[in-house]
Amino acid sequence: MPFSAKKGRAPYQKHEEPQPPISRFFETILPKAGLTKQTRAGQARGAPVKRRPLGGFNSIMLTQLAKGKRAAAYAPVLAVLALLWLGQALGQAASHTIRKGETLGAIAKKYGITASALAAHNGISNPNRINVGQKINIPAKSVTVTHTVRTGDTLSAIAKKYNTTTSAIARANGISDPRKLKPGQTLKITKGTNSGSKSTRPKPAYIPADTLSKINRPRIRRGRWKHIVIHHSGDNTNSIQGMEHYHRRVRRMENGLAYHFVIGNGVNTGDGKIYVGDRWRRQIRGGHVASTALNEIAIGICLVGNFDQRVPTSKQRSSLKALVARLRARTNVPYKEVRTHRHINPKPTACPGRRFNLRSILNS
Repeated sequence: MPFSAKKGRAPYQKHEEPQPPISRFFETILPKAGLTKQTRAGQARGAPVKRRPLGGFNSIMLTQLAKGKRAAAYAPVLAVLALLWLGQALGQAASHTIRKGETLGAIAKKYGITASALAAHNGISNPNRINVGQKINIPAKSVTVTHTVRTGDTLSAIAKKYNTTTSAIARANGISDPRKLKPGQTLKITKGTNSGSKSTRPKPAYIPADTLSKINRPRIRRGRWKHIVIHHSGDNTNSIQGMEHYHRRVRRMENGLAYHFVIGNGVNTGDGKIYVGDRWRRQIRGGHVASTALNEIAIGICLVGNFDQRVPTSKQRSSLKALVARLRARTNVPYKEVRTHRHINPKPTACPGRRFNLRSILNS
C-alpha cells in the first residue's frame, strides 16, 4: 500500500460498505424483521425459530425493517415491498373467507350488497349451504344514476355509455318496447351491475388449441350421439390416473376411464383443464350411466370434485360451458338433452351433487 508523503502512513480511505445482494436480503434481513421479540429471545436460547412465510409480509415487518441500522441500504427494496403490501391489502377486499357462524346474508350486508347478488356472483345455488373456510368473491358495488333521454338517444347507446345492458335498463324502468323512448324521459340506470357488467362477468369460455384439436379430430357419424351427461367424481382429490385405475382394475371396465371427458379442479388435476379420454378419441360408448342403451348414445363429462360439499371452480364452469358448446356444434345434440347424471340415470343418484346448477353454468 502506498504511504503518505507527510507522515509515512497509509492515506485515509473512505470505506463504504457495499449494499448486500438481494438474495442476502431475503435470506437474512427480511426473515429477521418478521420475528417478534419473544421469538428472537427463543433463538438466543437455541429454540426452534418460527418464521413467517416470505409472501406473508405485512406493515409491521416493513416498520421493523425500516428502523434497522441499514435501512438506507435497503430503501429501494423497501419501496417495492411497500407497494406489494399495499396491493395485497387492496386485493383482500375482493374476496372473503367464510368463518364459523357466518351466513351469506351477514357477509353480503358487511360489504353493502345483496345476498342474491353475492350468491349469483359465486355460483351458489343454495345460500344456506356454505362451508367454513370457503373463499367467496365479493363483487364491486353497483351505482345507480339517472339519465334524461335526449333527442336521438337509443337504449343501446345509453346502455353502452353506462356499461350495462339494454335489457337491464328496460327491466328497471318498465320499458316494454326499447324503440319507444321519449325526449325528457328519466331513466334509472345501474352502472356496471354486480353480476352482469363487463367488469365482473367471467371471461369468455376458451379451449386451448391442442385440446380443441383432440376434440375435433374424431370422425363422428351423423346421429351418433343423442345426449351429453354431466357427472362429478365425488372426491375433491381425484386424479386422472386414479380414476383410470379405478374403472379399469376395480370396476373391470375393459376400456378404462368411463367418461369421454374429465375437467380438473386444481388439486391433483389442472384447474379447468379438459382431459380428452380414449372413449372420445375412439368414438366408443361410455360407461358412466347405469344403462347399456344410454351409454351407447350419451357423451359423459365428469368434473373432478364433490359438489355436495362445494361448487365447481370458476375455471371448471367456464371449461364446461365451452366444451358443451363445442360438442353440441359437432354432434347436434339439442340443448334440452344436456343433462345431469341425476336426471337421466335409470337408478336414483345424487350425482353431480346438490350444489351443482347446470343451467346456471350454461346460461352464464
